[in-house]
Amino acid sequence: MIEQLMQLNDGQSVIFTRSNIRRTFPDFDETDISGLYRSGSDLVVLRNDGSQQSLPADQIIKTFKDYTSRLPDFFSYLGPNYRGPSIWRNNCYVILKGWNYQKQGTTNLINSKAQNRWVDKFVCLDSEEKLIALLNQFDLGYLISPDGKSLGRTDFSIGSDTDEEEESTPEPQPFCSCGSYKRQQSVLSEIQQEIPGYQPTCKHMTWFKKYRELLVKRSQLIESCRGHVASNATAWYYAPPNVGEQHGKFAIIYTKQGQMAPLNKWRYYRPEETFNQHDAWGLFDSMIEKGFVPFPSTALPSIAHAFKNV
Repeated sequence: MIEQLMQLNDGQSVIFTRSNIRRTFPDFDETDISGLYRSGSDLVVLRNDGSQQSLPADQIIKTFKDYTSRLPDFFSYLGPNYRGPSIWRNNCYVILKGWNYQKQGTTNLINSKAQNRWVDKFVCLDSEEKLIALLNQFDLGYLISPDGKSLGRTDFSIGSDTDEEEESTPEPQPFCSCGSYKRQQSVLSEIQQEIPGYQPTCKHMTWFKKYRELLVKRSQLIESCRGHVASNATAWYYAPPNVGEQHGKFAIIYTKQGQMAPLNKWRYYRPEETFNQHDAWGLFDSMIEKGFVPFPSTALPSIAHAFKNV
């Protein structure tokens, strides 16, 4: 029995992109393609010469889910001076692109300078549309609400039908102003036909949740320290990659003599190894798991000169 080739709907077109096919099958030839179709459990690639190639759709779906929710490196969405997400309003945050950490010298880019100018002023913008327009204009970052936007304050009086209104209020839905999230949201019902129960996500959402998790674990560790002062501490420093290079240098020193210990009480962590931005998440998790509180080197003046040769 020959199964009919079905045109991809808008939701399937988000999943079965040429990029996702190539990520799933590295040897895939994406040239001379006439169209992509669904047939049974396969994605069918129709080429200009009339030939067909069948690929297992479930593998491409897995790639779509994994890639869409991937975790970028720690510095990808930090603002100036290692600034994390900034609370805006209605349970939304501004997450900045890590322009300052992409390459040596990128602090002089117009994007980096605009971040410095606006980083403490986003809260002055009272309109979501105005804020997103500003973020897009200078490619500063995104507006994000991983737990869903709050509806804001509503007035009520005793004896009103507030209880009934609360029961009918829909659950807050997560949100990100990036193009990927908005595309998924716009065709969600069709994506769910292909992936039942699927909810939109993006790399910014994944990064935010991981960053928040790190802050919570770090805060809990500090609270467990006597006087909220860490006896076991690490200090870290990051040098962005030089132009033409892919990896920066991530260096760590540690002490068991207290976070305010003089520099001679600190030691380099694995000095024979070279770490980069992609190692940071795992190293932070390991520090906290072993009871060491991580600090950016800029937060500890006593060790300010420890990384001058990095």
